[in-house]
Amino acid sequence: MGGRDPRSGVVLVTVLWTIALISALAMAASTTFRGFAGILALDSDRARAEALLHAGLEVSGGLLAKFDDKHPLNEQQTAFSLSTGSVRIRLSDEQGLIDVNNAPVEVLASLLHAAGAGDKAAPIAKAVDAWRQADTAAQPGGAGQLPNAGPGAAAPAAPPAGIANTDTKKDDGFRSFTDIRQLVQVPGMESDYLDAISPLITVYGDDKVNAMTAPADVLGALPNVTPAQVSSFIGARERAPAAGDQLTQMLGPAKNYVKTGARPVARIELIARLLDGYTVAARAVIVVLPHDKLPYRVL
Repeated sequence: MGGRDPRSGVVLVTVLWTIALISALAMAASTTFRGFAGILALDSDRARAEALLHAGLEVSGGLLAKFDDKHPLNEQQTAFSLSTGSVRIRLSDEQGLIDVNNAPVEVLASLLHAAGAGDKAAPIAKAVDAWRQADTAAQPGGAGQLPNAGPGAAAPAAPPAGIANTDTKKDDGFRSFTDIRQLVQVPGMESDYLDAISPLITVYGDDKVNAMTAPADVLGALPNVTPAQVSSFIGARERAPAAGDQLTQMLGPAKNYVKTGARPVARIELIARLLDGYTVAARAVIVVLPHDKLPYRVL
């Protein structure tokens, strides 16, 4: 008469648990590898999209080189395709906007009034100017640095001479504001006012607006100008863009706050789209300088 060995049950249970453990490990490894493959795919998309943005910036620099003080940069849009995807480019002139670092107080007040600030416009404009004056006094010799706002090229430590600060009262390269969002720190500045004026302002301009590239809303925000004068000027500018100084007389007293013949400082807006649909966007401000060792500078 024979009996069953009790150890056989233990062996069976051990084998079953081992199979279950191996199955669980295999499933976990499969999930990990799939996740790792997904990460690699995402990183690959990011790398290819970054390369497209760099290509877009290079093309933008080439386009900007075609414009100078005699050929104003009105808004330009273009697109191109490569084997990995496509890039859409939009260029506009920052010199056609109101520079919050250099604009006269009366221009800032008129701008804020147009944004709905009402009686608060003048006090806020004075607060902005006080902020600028305090910053300038705290930075003898101009220690300001400009942020690198885009991919690719190196940024200069200060605005290029004769470009961003031409004919301004500050020529030391220092900028109180390096980003328009910093205006929210100014006493009295409300977010609604900042949202309203943001499309009309810059930190890379001058004390005067380039009338040949300024949008109608910017011209309409200048002091002592009427909608009829702006409309007439825009029409005449489209018909005779080379008239320049003669056309600015049509703006009446507001002609004192504009200029013509300024070298463009371009805002570049890029949208890169890969063939698989992955899309990224970037924005930069660049300038092309004559006889420079670099094809363009990123401000």
